Amino acid sequence: MSCATNEDFKDASYAINNVTVIDAKNGSRVNQTVIVKDNKIVALGNSDELSFSDELKTIDGKGKYLIPGLWDAHVHLTYEPEMTTSMFDLFLVNGITSVRDTGGEMELVMPLKRAADADPKNKPRVKVAGPLLDGVPTVYDGVSRIKLGIGAGTPAAAETLVDQFVEGGVDLIKSYEMLTPASFAAVIKRATEHGKVVTGHVPLSMDVVDASNQGLRSMEHMRNLEMSISEDHDSLLKVRTQLLFNKDNLLGLELRSSIHSAQRIHAVKTEDEARRNYVLKALHDNDTWQTPTLSIMTATTFRPFAEQAWRDNYDYLPEEVKIRWTAQSLSITDTPLSESDMVYPNWALKMVNHLKEAQIPIMAGTDAPIAFLTPGFSLHNELILLVQAGLTPLEAIEAATTRPAEYFGLDKELGLIETGMLADLLLLDANPLANISNTQKINAVFKDGKYFSRAALDKILSELN
Repeated sequence: MSCATNEDFKDASYAINNVTVIDAKNGSRVNQTVIVKDNKIVALGNSDELSFSDELKTIDGKGKYLIPGLWDAHVHLTYEPEMTTSMFDLFLVNGITSVRDTGGEMELVMPLKRAADADPKNKPRVKVAGPLLDGVPTVYDGVSRIKLGIGAGTPAAAETLVDQFVEGGVDLIKSYEMLTPASFAAVIKRATEHGKVVTGHVPLSMDVVDASNQGLRSMEHMRNLEMSISEDHDSLLKVRTQLLFNKDNLLGLELRSSIHSAQRIHAVKTEDEARRNYVLKALHDNDTWQTPTLSIMTATTFRPFAEQAWRDNYDYLPEEVKIRWTAQSLSITDTPLSESDMVYPNWALKMVNHLKEAQIPIMAGTDAPIAFLTPGFSLHNELILLVQAGLTPLEAIEAATTRPAEYFGLDKELGLIETGMLADLLLLDANPLANISNTQKINAVFKDGKYFSRAALDKILSELN
């Protein structure tokens, strides 16, 4: 057999020998050899039994752990325009081989998707939702917030926008909070006709169960779930319905924020167990998945950006972003915690455990780069939070590998380490099942069959900023 080596093998076929292989379906398998040819796993078996040609380059996997390439299932590639060009590299060096962009203007996100498709060995796979399909007024309208959304004032307008997004090449549709029930129904209907799933925030005009019953495929941030599991869910919805008439002519962000401020903490404090079980059963029965994004949900409470180690990752960002993020991080660190800061994030952590108990599929996503979440690095923090919330390390790995692949119908290609799967892989120096933080101890990344050694990854990092 070939001697072990730590060089970058580029596109050559190789064997990873004597490695422990971990995935959500098969658990942990010790003393394995994984053989890759071109961009696929072509053989897998016990190292004592599986022989391979001396022509293959060999990676010594003794004491190492191989897991599928990770997904960040909730990102915004164009939210920080100065960062967009470096985000692909940040994902890659962190073992994130696929991302789901959950909101951006078509003319900005589609070129990124095409660039990733054209260079699969050096860029993460990109799935996009296009703009947030919102109502009127629109939250991310380009006035009070960066323009990520487009408002549909009528069901017909909503259907037209879905047609336009699909024609433009999106992979899914994202509904947003200011949609009316009629427009939301039109979005679901039209997307389904096109064979596209709909994710999103449950509209403030609706109950979670109604949205799920209509076919909402997944929810982001568990947004507005708390309002539907309160003992006062009916009265809260009636009040929201009145507020949404917007008699003060507020901007979309202002209107949404005022409703959240008026209802969310009350809803958390009045959570009803029977109602919660009813709602979660509906989500389970309708197969409405969840992307909790605990990294952003808990950021204002746990304040990881107060730690120098967290801010050290800003060194890989463009200088203007690094300066701005550092100043803002330190400013917020000195701000007293509000009631919302104390109550809502703790609710989110407990709710993830309830989702697990209800057997509702969970995907790992962060919302990077919002809230000082450095792309790539923040996904590993998300895995830690998911485990803290009640998932096992293997379940957290499942949330970042198998589940997103299943969501997009790619489960025959991605998410597991089996013969025939694409070689998107992550080689670790320590066991992630012993401690989920070990996903950060990256020895190498494999993207579409291309091998990036630790030295190659470090070189990419050194060239950022």
